[in-house]
Amino acid sequence: MNISSESISVMINEKLHYGESLISKLQEIRNTEGVTKLQRKIKQELDFLRRLQNSKNTVKVEQLSCSNLRHLGALVDCSLRPGVISVCKIFHIDENNKLIIDIISDEGKVWTKVIARNPKSLSALSLGKASYGARSILDQAKDYLECAQLYPCMYKPPKIVFEFVSGIEKNLAFKLKGLGVVVKGDIVSSSQKENLHEYESSDEDSLRETRQLEGLLLQDLPLSPNAEETRIDILNLDVTAMMAYVSNMTNGHCNYIFKQEVLTQQSAWESERPVKPILEKLFEGKTLVCCRTAWDDFEKIMNTLGGSMEKQRAMELREKLTIYDDDFGGVDDYPRKMLKVRGNVRMRSKIVFNFGHRIKAITVSANEGFVRAAMQQGVNYAVFIHESRALTEGKEASASKIL
Repeated sequence: MNISSESISVMINEKLHYGESLISKLQEIRNTEGVTKLQRKIKQELDFLRRLQNSKNTVKVEQLSCSNLRHLGALVDCSLRPGVISVCKIFHIDENNKLIIDIISDEGKVWTKVIARNPKSLSALSLGKASYGARSILDQAKDYLECAQLYPCMYKPPKIVFEFVSGIEKNLAFKLKGLGVVVKGDIVSSSQKENLHEYESSDEDSLRETRQLEGLLLQDLPLSPNAEETRIDILNLDVTAMMAYVSNMTNGHCNYIFKQEVLTQQSAWESERPVKPILEKLFEGKTLVCCRTAWDDFEKIMNTLGGSMEKQRAMELREKLTIYDDDFGGVDDYPRKMLKVRGNVRMRSKIVFNFGHRIKAITVSANEGFVRAAMQQGVNYAVFIHESRALTEGKEASASKIL
């Protein structure tokens, strides 16, 4: 098909305008993890289009089809939905292979891959009708499912959703469902287009039930496991949690101005937002555990800095705790084993949090810096974060009491 150079120039300008609008849209969620990376991908496409625009050679329409803007536009649309916490997130399957998850939502419980390719080409690729080495959508689904097993959220693999913005043929949708993938998009057959927003059926009876979902959007469906399924009754206490629980500051003695500015700041926070009631409510009806490293380090700190009342509370806490060896529960899984000790990722914290993960507990900690640093390395933990509180009984003698 012959297209005039003027028409091609108009097409390039339209794509450039579209790409710029995508970057602008992302400014609404610029603080979401991965958005800067997505904007950078769009800018790379715009640079490619500008090179075509400024080329002295004749530009062919086929060159425009190489642009990835349609897929990136679909990614942007999905990123703007409520509940998205990360885009273009990299996870490592092993030392040599990594996977980019397009959209992570529902507090990490849902991973979505966005596909904008033509339905027929997707089906052809899944049947092996492509160049050697090309990976089909079924291969990619297996990668997502394998990776989800390595990076559970609250000890359950994330739900895998493949969203087909251009639709998907029925047979391929069946195959994906068989693998355990939720398919979102228009289901296309050779004779008709079935407008199903979420397709999870593997036989004709369930297909009829699925048709009842017509017009329902994915975010309207109950994707999260119910409360009973996600209830975790084991709490793994970090050193910071034990300190906050027994500190004089959290037990009625926050009315001081200390010589140490950080302690005065914590006292002010404590008067506004008491930590002990939060921890007591969290501990109610739960099994409290910790690893040997956590307890030994807590004891060392208590023996060095703790006052008599704080030491008494520590003894009472010890009666409520079960202490396990650091390696209890088996071997660390790949992502947590490979977590690099650097910056806010200290060895003690790695030991404590990995212990909690192995026994499927929620780790209670004030160490938000570790949690964030681990997430940057692609490792997520089940954690309850509280505000930090230091031991203060020994500092009260040199402090000014607020009457």
